[in-house]
Amino acid sequence: MPQQYLTLDRPAAAPTSEPVLVFLQGGPDDIPRTMVASVEQLVYGKIKVPYLAGYEHFERRVGDGAPLLFTWTGRTKIAE
Repeated sequence: MPQQYLTLDRPAAAPTSEPVLVFLQGGPDDIPRTMVASVEQLVYGKIKVPYLAGYEHFERRVGDGAPLLFTWTGRTKIAE
């Protein structure tokens, strides 16, 4: 199965749940540290944030459930 990510430059299709505040840890200093997403967007436990000529990748850190914390796992470049 291909990797599934929430990409912050594309909104989720018709979210049906309340918005959830998510915290991002690590990565470049000027990446936002919080974002709002729907539960449907977070189902895969991975987020990719467009940044400069690539994406910053974050994965959910398993814990007690609140707050939702995603830690930086790496960067990929956008193919030209």
